[in-house]
Amino acid sequence: MVKKNDELPDVAMLRSEIEMLMADRERLLRAAGTAAKFVEKVNMAKLPVSAIPLAEAMASAVNALSEDTLREALLAVKKK
Repeated sequence: MVKKNDELPDVAMLRSEIEMLMADRERLLRAAGTAAKFVEKVNMAKLPVSAIPLAEAMASAVNALSEDTLREALLAVKKK
């Protein structure tokens, strides 16, 4: 078995890139989960008129997520 320090440069670079992408994915899931919680709680009638298009855009983005991704996003928020 090849240890992390003995990896070929290409393999080490690929590993680093994958780790970075996984960290980005976790941050994006937390952002999506937070947005989903916000959409769930927001009272559109109490929002300033200028915020309504943004709230609608956020709701549309959350609704476009697959069920599995939304579940993961909500779990990511719960973990923090």
